[in-house]
Amino acid sequence: MNRSSFTTKVGVFVLLGLVLLAALLINFSKVTSHFTSTYQLKLKTTNVGGIIPGARVLMSGVPIGAVQNLELDEGTNTVTIHLQILAEYPVYRDARFLIESAGFLGDQYVMIVRGPNRLPPFLDGDVVFCEEPFNLQETARAAAGFLARIDETARKLNVAITRVDQMVLNEQTLSNLSLTV
Repeated sequence: MNRSSFTTKVGVFVLLGLVLLAALLINFSKVTSHFTSTYQLKLKTTNVGGIIPGARVLMSGVPIGAVQNLELDEGTNTVTIHLQILAEYPVYRDARFLIESAGFLGDQYVMIVRGPNRLPPFLDGDVVFCEEPFNLQETARAAAGFLARIDETARKLNVAITRVDQMVLNEQTLSNLSLTV
């Protein structure tokens, strides 16, 4: 076998391997690629939790898109989340958009809760308002404040009971009560 033929065969083999690798990467990449037809939606919210670009967009548990990027608007104190949705999945205007997390501490994603589909579908570039995600830390802070108020109320109640015990249930009052009875 001559050297030129061997080099050609190795080159064809390497090129074929690179083409297969590229096809696998495109096939197993997150939902969207450059070869699929998509449209963009813009979600507006005041808090995105921990969602990041590349996070999935799910509708009824089915991946239908991905988060492209996030923009912070200092003037209105809002965040815009750019979603890339597969064109084969229309999202109707009566749907709700939520930011959820997978499990207790899992990755965050955008959940689309479908409505009755009575309104027309969103078009490319439409702006949608999104509900804020559940914030466990904020809930814990609120619960801590509530527990502190309950603790203060219990202390005041304890002081009041102690005063009643000292004023009403002292030895002289009890002896007067026993003499009266």
